[in-house]
Amino acid sequence: MVPVEEWKKRAARAAAELVEGEVVGLGSGTTVAEVVRVLAEKRPRAVFIPASRQTEGLCRKGGLKLGTLEEYGEVDLTVDGADEVTPQLDLLKGGGGAHTREKLLALSSRRLVIAVDRTKLVGRLGERRPVPVEVLPFGWRQTAGRLEGLGGKASLRLAGEGPFLTDNGNYVLDVWFERIEEPRRLERRINRVPGVVENGIFPGMADVVVVGHEEGCSVLCSRRKLGEWVRERLPSKL
Repeated sequence: MVPVEEWKKRAARAAAELVEGEVVGLGSGTTVAEVVRVLAEKRPRAVFIPASRQTEGLCRKGGLKLGTLEEYGEVDLTVDGADEVTPQLDLLKGGGGAHTREKLLALSSRRLVIAVDRTKLVGRLGERRPVPVEVLPFGWRQTAGRLEGLGGKASLRLAGEGPFLTDNGNYVLDVWFERIEEPRRLERRINRVPGVVENGIFPGMADVVVVGHEEGCSVLCSRRKLGEWVRERLPSKL
């Protein structure tokens, strides 16, 4: 097995151990797919709200009980992945194009647990990946021009011979910025551009980040109290 794949699995298994509560959100991506597999074996008594159709399909296949954000409103805990994580626990997401729904879940959650392998750790956002920006198809070229006015270089994400479509039926522009010094400020500036639905910068939203690596797993927490919460559930990880 490729080492990175094993690191992902280690992070996913540890994140699944942190799942608690009556309502649990699930993001998307390969690491979350592994989380779903583990949860399907554990069969916790919870309702799961998936952020993407792909995750929804995996949950149905695994026999997990599903709900919607509209039904429950507040989520006890959400487990998701990320494309980049900084030492400040700022996140870059959207490699799979589900960042709009993932951000809605994150903002509705009491706790956000992120599971990644160590290759996703960076010194600053945008170090290795562009910022995904979901946009309306109507006037997308004009929207791209406005985003480039913020200092980025925008390209339309493709799937085969046509544009990639999100689960919301929108396009995604991948925007490279030379240096992201203030993620929170850039997130706000991007979202003020007409035609933008949401972008993949998640500033300061992660409560716990579980990192899989060669020697097992490490856990990063945004606050000391969260470290105590994790220690109770994963005593060997802290």
